[in-house]
Amino acid sequence: MRSERRKNQIAREEILDLGVYERSRDNIRARAMTARGVRRIDVGPNATLAFENHETVRYQIHEMLRAERIAKDADVQHEVETYSDLLPSSDELSGTLMFEFPDADARAMHLSDLIGFENHFRLEFDSAGVSKAFFDRRQIDSDRISAVQFVRFPITEMQRKALMRGARIVADHPRYSFSIQLPETLRRALAADLEAADV
Repeated sequence: MRSERRKNQIAREEILDLGVYERSRDNIRARAMTARGVRRIDVGPNATLAFENHETVRYQIHEMLRAERIAKDADVQHEVETYSDLLPSSDELSGTLMFEFPDADARAMHLSDLIGFENHFRLEFDSAGVSKAFFDRRQIDSDRISAVQFVRFPITEMQRKALMRGARIVADHPRYSFSIQLPETLRRALAADLEAADV
């Protein structure tokens, strides 16, 4: 992941103290789940891609602080900086790719079958080419991949403009092949996220 300060990093003052967050959690969670729901798409029967934005990342920070009871300012700042790396910029989309296999006994085998998946996942834009996904190499072992992957899709200006005309997510791994058009609601949300990252 990147270490430099991102232009659109979550600001420390956006993060509530634990007590304040507990009292506001239901409302914050509802907004985050709405944002996440619009940005979530199934990629075949066993994979889901959830694109990230300011709302979803801010919620993840709050939930991590709550779960770990983190309150010291230096520790809070560390979490803010770590999770802010999940944010997309104005020239990329970012998301969390999750593989789900119901049979726990077979899960390791399925993840082993997906070695090399990072070379077989992309966004295709109508009349604007392809954006190959970039994976966090720390989540890929020599014998299997992690069930949760953070991915980035670099976006050219032409692709950014083409987003509202149409785009699809494509997986063409020999052991997992699937493609699906991004619905208009998702494309509108992603376009808005790209615009917000310019501010």
